[in-house]
Amino acid sequence: MEPGVVYTSQTLAKDRITRRGDATCYEIVRTDFYVEAMSAIDLHLTGSTPSITADKSDVLIYVREGTGSLKTGNEIVDLLRGTAIQIRSGESFQYEKCSDLKLIEVYVPDASGPFGRRLTSPTAGFVRSVQQGISSKGNATGNREFEVLFDAERGCASATMFVGFIPTSGAPAHFHLYDEICQIISGGGRLETYGKKQELVSGSTFAVVPRMLHSLINDRDEDLWVLGIFRPQGSPAAAYYPDGTPAPGYIEV
Repeated sequence: MEPGVVYTSQTLAKDRITRRGDATCYEIVRTDFYVEAMSAIDLHLTGSTPSITADKSDVLIYVREGTGSLKTGNEIVDLLRGTAIQIRSGESFQYEKCSDLKLIEVYVPDASGPFGRRLTSPTAGFVRSVQQGISSKGNATGNREFEVLFDAERGCASATMFVGFIPTSGAPAHFHLYDEICQIISGGGRLETYGKKQELVSGSTFAVVPRMLHSLINDRDEDLWVLGIFRPQGSPAAAYYPDGTPAPGYIEV
């Protein structure tokens, strides 16, 4: 994992590309030298895959493009653009009859390790899948809005998954107190970290670590949509400006 570095499936080294049945799996965020760190696979698929088991991690999945189905146990979830699914640690799952499918799988370590135990929250019920666009939106930094897909209220003990909607101009430099993996799902722009700007397009993925200043710049005439998965779970509005001032829309508790 190299925090603040943008990757796409086209820029990965060959040793980070594997196969799972008919799928090509791009190891877009790796744990590398971090212990109990989140990781992510960008999966491209026409066809089907064999079943795999979520080992010591919950898996949060978001469909960026294409169609198909996901099978876990006796459940079958239809996959469309904007479908989000959660797989609990120990559950097995596979993809079936997929066409031009592009999705991200984010692996979030469960409570079996010491760090995971500290970051796990009590939950209320369990929701297997949601369709982006059905939930109400909240406000965050720089006139940005967000929609929560999974958190403790929907049975996700380990992380929060949301989509942020960033208007032209973007979100100013800010930092968080949580780990986060982000993927651009619509639109484009630039990520500014370490005083450098990197281009963002659909599928661009990067990791953010606590207290790392970063800024998402939208220099286009359409909203920039960014998928975020962070832990411990909480509010996507939980951000601070460089002087430590909480961002608008966030009240410390």
